[in-house]
Amino acid sequence: MADEQGKIRRALTRLINDDNLDLYLLGFVALAFTVLGATGISDVKTLSSVVLALLALLAFSQIRSRRLVEQIRRSHQADPTALFKARFPADLIPRRAGAFDILLVGHSMTRTVQGMRSDMLAMLEAGGRIRVLVLDPTDEVLIATADRRISQSIGSGRLRQRIMTTLDDLTTLRTRTTGRLEVRVSSRISSAGFNCLDVSGPRGIVCVQHYEYRPAGEAAPVFVLEPKDAPWYQHFAAEAERLWEAGTPWPLSPDQQLARTRRPIFSETFGPELEQAIDDASDLLVTGMARNTFVNNHYAKLEKILKAGKAIRFLLIDPESTAIDAAAARYYAERSPASARERVRHTLRLLAELKTATDGDLDIRLVSHPLAVGIIATDSRPEHLGPRSAVFAEYYTYQAAGEPKFVLQPGNSPGYRTFLDEAEALWNDGVPHPVVNRPPGR
Repeated sequence: MADEQGKIRRALTRLINDDNLDLYLLGFVALAFTVLGATGISDVKTLSSVVLALLALLAFSQIRSRRLVEQIRRSHQADPTALFKARFPADLIPRRAGAFDILLVGHSMTRTVQGMRSDMLAMLEAGGRIRVLVLDPTDEVLIATADRRISQSIGSGRLRQRIMTTLDDLTTLRTRTTGRLEVRVSSRISSAGFNCLDVSGPRGIVCVQHYEYRPAGEAAPVFVLEPKDAPWYQHFAAEAERLWEAGTPWPLSPDQQLARTRRPIFSETFGPELEQAIDDASDLLVTGMARNTFVNNHYAKLEKILKAGKAIRFLLIDPESTAIDAAAARYYAERSPASARERVRHTLRLLAELKTATDGDLDIRLVSHPLAVGIIATDSRPEHLGPRSAVFAEYYTYQAAGEPKFVLQPGNSPGYRTFLDEAEALWNDGVPHPVVNRPPGR
């Protein structure tokens, strides 16, 4: 009995609170008096009064309905700029810390990565996935263009430094965890930065920051989209994914580093791209004063190349010529002509040993000219010329510490042909040296 009373009470409560109660009453009364009038129980006077009352009730119901419609219309005609903000939402940082799948896309992402370093570590250790895409710091044209776009906000020339800081931080973080941390660099300047958090889940968000041209402060506007904001939520999430797919995994391979060299960049040493280029080359042309250090450090590699049937040419300064005196005076590490001569002779002995051990395609020529530049040219012969062809050049400074080094390639370096042609001209003028395993000049 109590159960039935409870059900009745709940039903009445729902009915009373129902937004359509007035329509239910209107319909019930109209139906009742229609029956009473049809059966003759109610007279015309009473029916007229009831009809007027029903019309009044209907009018009040219509007023109420129109107010509700107006409220809905106003809610849908809210301020069109309300979506856009001047800065990131306050809850973005905690939402990022609690996410399980993150995709970050931006120019440098320095503040973001530094600010959430500990959160990233915890997320990765919990099995989460983090992907970060920044501009390629090795792409000179790209960085120069991006610098011009945003130099007013961070200062010209600082963008590359900021990107390298981000990449170093992420590389360090990757060594500290076995989690899914992926890093890529982009050769495209995106029109916006993205924070994509748990995009495939019901609580995912896509935070978009429009990249202004030389903003006075923080680039704006910033807006946040959620799954309910379809189709634009999926639209911007898909754009971020396309940028990610077009990126290149970091760190770059030696081949990729070499391919990105659009103009000479002077450095103190050649990087791993030289070692990779030597390994992959079908032929080598090496010129220099003595090349003693190069042959000593790469003896095993040169032996392997010769055993594989690849060709190597060495062009050195003739130790018996007067050119060695000028070269010794120029080359900062060797001020003594006697010492310079001995270095060349030692290299010739090592090369003779290589020839004897491998019976490989090794040619040596000596030139009576004080070389100003030494090169290592890979795949320089016409039949081998291709994407891995390169000239690794080393400038011999006059009595100054250090030899500035730079790399040239046929496709993107106008000076490649000039330096290679000079080396070939010197080779053609050189005197063939008999490769025998005995001390030369003795």
